[in-house]
Amino acid sequence: MITETELEALLETLARDQRVTIGFGDSNRRGWFRAQVVSHDAAAGQLVLTCFMDRTTDRALEEGERVVVAAIRNEDELQSVPMDVEHSSAGPEATVRLRIAGSWQREDERRNQVRVPLQLHATRARRWTAGAWRDLDATLIDLSSRGVGVSLDQEVHIGDRLSLAVPLADGQPDLRVTFEVRHVRPHTKPGQAWRAGGLFRTSTPADHERVIRFIYAELRSRQ
Repeated sequence: MITETELEALLETLARDQRVTIGFGDSNRRGWFRAQVVSHDAAAGQLVLTCFMDRTTDRALEEGERVVVAAIRNEDELQSVPMDVEHSSAGPEATVRLRIAGSWQREDERRNQVRVPLQLHATRARRWTAGAWRDLDATLIDLSSRGVGVSLDQEVHIGDRLSLAVPLADGQPDLRVTFEVRHVRPHTKPGQAWRAGGLFRTSTPADHERVIRFIYAELRSRQ
């Protein structure tokens, strides 16, 4: 019979072939890789991934390097954990072995961000692909001062750049932001095929202040 400790470890284990993201570099300018779980020994704190390094700017991870792994856990909740690189092979589909170096945390707790749920259709949405911007349909479903969640009519991939024109109804022109996709999955609601989210890549101080004012105006209006 399975013990309680074994059951807890099983529930903590990431599933084989589960998609995750690996963040590397300085926290203010972090880069992200798409990755897929090969094996996860939660009790031993070891995670083995296939890391998809398919962009010209991607580099191999170094032994001893501290990274962040983000994954969907506990019924659709995005969480992240620091890990240390024990080994990384080279090539576009590198095998990476990691050792846990902290505890799993919810993304909103880690960033200490206020995130407001929305249903706000973007005036225009575009995805950078094949060297050009391509239009797609997007609806904002949540917003924080650092990033955004969207519903999309097309599949996107982790690491993609999306550009949005957002009507904030604050008497100013549409807010224009670009963000990098950090997580994506099929949508469970009809009408939109995919759900994605990520952090803003570039944001001027004035735009950052607009977003914060909009968020708190939304929160006040709901009280």
